[in-house]
Amino acid sequence: MTPPHPRWSLTLYVSGASPRSAEALETVRRLCDDELAGHVELEVVDVADRPDLAARDRIVAVPTLVRRRPAPPSQLVGDLADVDRVRAGLDLGPAPFPTSEPGAP
Repeated sequence: MTPPHPRWSLTLYVSGASPRSAEALETVRRLCDDELAGHVELEVVDVADRPDLAARDRIVAVPTLVRRRPAPPSQLVGDLADVDRVRAGLDLGPAPFPTSEPGAP
């Protein structure tokens, strides 16, 4: 029997406080807090501080989000500021509620 909520293991590779890394961190944390709360382990790795971990996962660009669990493992590279793109990259399916409304401020 498959558990109703799989356990997630994610690693977000960033580069210091660059704007793209900050946006990626905000998006991934919001997604983890809103939709995977209590079912996710998120590790954030600055490649400047931990090049060994970046080499282990063969990270060639940042930001990169690595999904270890649930299987299959995958990597999402590049613009991680778009929550819909991150959802699709993680195979989370459609958003439970609209993430943005056209014309919203």
